[in-house]
Amino acid sequence: MAELLYSTSEVAMLFNVNRVTIYRWVKERKVKAYKIGKLHKIPVSEVVRLLRKFGFSESTINDLCDEVNNR
Repeated sequence: MAELLYSTSEVAMLFNVNRVTIYRWVKERKVKAYKIGKLHKIPVSEVVRLLRKFGFSESTINDLCDEVNNR
């Protein structure tokens, strides 16, 4: 089954940072991303890894991912 991919804007919203910061993290290889045409897409597993690294609780991670998925 294919994994859900987030846009850089969605990830930026989750971390409350600018989208350019996400591009910088990708360039610095702090975040794994796939380039699809001109766009970078970030797998949900990578987003969850980052949220855990930043110290978010599992319930908060689930809430944040649900919020992004419902937009």
